[in-house]
Amino acid sequence: MHTGFVRRSGLLRLLVLSTLLLTTVGCSAPKSETTRGDLQVPPVSADVSTIAPGYRLPAPATQPDQLPPLRDGNKVHFDLVLLDRTVQIAPGIRYRAWTFNGSVPGPVLHVKVGDTVDISLTNKALMGHSIDFHAALAPPDVAYQTVQPGKTFHFSWVAQYPGAFLYHCGTAPVLAHISNGMYGAIIIDPPGGWGDAARQFVFVQSEFYPSRYPGSATDYYGDLQKMKSGMADVVTFNGMAFQYRTNPLPIKVGEKVRAFVVDAGPSHFSAFHVVGTVFSRVFTEGNPHNELVGIQTLNVPPGGGAVAEFTVQQEGIYPIVTHSFGDADNGAMGLFRATR
Repeated sequence: MHTGFVRRSGLLRLLVLSTLLLTTVGCSAPKSETTRGDLQVPPVSADVSTIAPGYRLPAPATQPDQLPPLRDGNKVHFDLVLLDRTVQIAPGIRYRAWTFNGSVPGPVLHVKVGDTVDISLTNKALMGHSIDFHAALAPPDVAYQTVQPGKTFHFSWVAQYPGAFLYHCGTAPVLAHISNGMYGAIIIDPPGGWGDAARQFVFVQSEFYPSRYPGSATDYYGDLQKMKSGMADVVTFNGMAFQYRTNPLPIKVGEKVRAFVVDAGPSHFSAFHVVGTVFSRVFTEGNPHNELVGIQTLNVPPGGGAVAEFTVQQEGIYPIVTHSFGDADNGAMGLFRATR
């Protein structure tokens, strides 16, 4: 039986207890150490309090969930730097990642239809990488070529379609480059914008397939064979398992919330769902021409995106999950806290 790093505590327990005590959801002893090949892999309990007394996940340092403001003008420049970094993906799990600008996911890019998107891609990592924009109309052999260490590559494209799009490294094997952290979201506003919203959030769902470095208690690397199996150990929103459970995202009663959801995969679908709500409007791929009404769960494929709007009517705690419960129990869950 497959054993993940994150203990499968059960969504029901989250729903019942999250309103009582956020930091003690799913309290029970972690499973014993398991063996994968010649590597000893300790599972990590979903209950962060079992790691150390009083332990809490740190608040997100860079607010990856926030949609940044649009930049001025119709030509928008982004400097993206390819870096090898060690990042935390779950309590006690330090992952040796390949990144855009040092974070997983990479920075949220925000432009509007008609903008010229100008990219400078500088490689300060140890191996070649590239960038593939799902929103761009460009020949891959020209625009998405691999940049070798120490080199910089420039290219531009015009944003023609609105939506919530993925960008990722396109260098082979793509499975490994995405699994190791090389992805992010680019949000393209339609003409006239999205309309008023009290809060706008970006959620990038992704999986990790770590194996522990021999001799290290906390450092892990991406295991290509596990990636090929699709049996993910950690699944996250915005790169960190359970981060919005102990740091709930604030919303207001009666005010519209807009969620931009991108599934980086590389292999699992997202079934994005907010418990206690119905999405009043959903834009498939984030395009307002693809409007659906009264949707319970977003079905977002790897490499896809969507935009969902909802309004809560009462104060309280509203869990955020992927309705693929195995992935939710492995980290892709969080909370909205609604106040007046």
